[in-house]
Amino acid sequence: MPRAQKKRAARAASAPGAAPDLARAPRPAAAAALPDAADPSEPQPWSVRSLLILAGLVAALQVPLALLDLARDGHRYGFVVYLVVALAPVSLLQQAQLLAAYVIAMPVAMRLARESRPMRVVETLSVAAVVLILLSSLWQLALHLGGGRGVGEAGQVHAGALAGGALADVVALVAGSLLHPYLYRRFWMPRRRLRR
Repeated sequence: MPRAQKKRAARAASAPGAAPDLARAPRPAAAAALPDAADPSEPQPWSVRSLLILAGLVAALQVPLALLDLARDGHRYGFVVYLVVALAPVSLLQQAQLLAAYVIAMPVAMRLARESRPMRVVETLSVAAVVLILLSSLWQLALHLGGGRGVGEAGQVHAGALAGGALADVVALVAGSLLHPYLYRRFWMPRRRLRR
């Protein structure tokens, strides 16, 4: 390049209007959207591991409830029957007990899982609601496959219905823990952004 052209290029680069033009250049859309996507103020859902710990604590809370029902019913059935049925959403009282168990167990689960934040009450109840919906569906399926009745005419508990109920309890607790983070990101987080 001739020396004269180099001088003209250097003067053009050092001109006062050159820097503002670069500063006024539009940023790519992805770069502009990056702060919103990585907003540190947006609370993230609990991990699946933490929710599984919470579900385990909720299951453990059913033990004293099962013992209470066993004593109140005069030991009519075995302890396993009362433990399995403790999570069955057959009455409003049992549904309320499940919701309360999640709220009570949440602070302990946060410490055990070492989560950085506690779940809000509404968020905790949403986890319990997902599990409750799964319990209702799976228990209906278990009773249907077991012939529609869990207890025979002589008062005996059908082993198939009992096994199906136990499986419904475990699957609902685990599946609810797996599903909630996805549902939180899919439905709850977009609504929070719209309210800002």
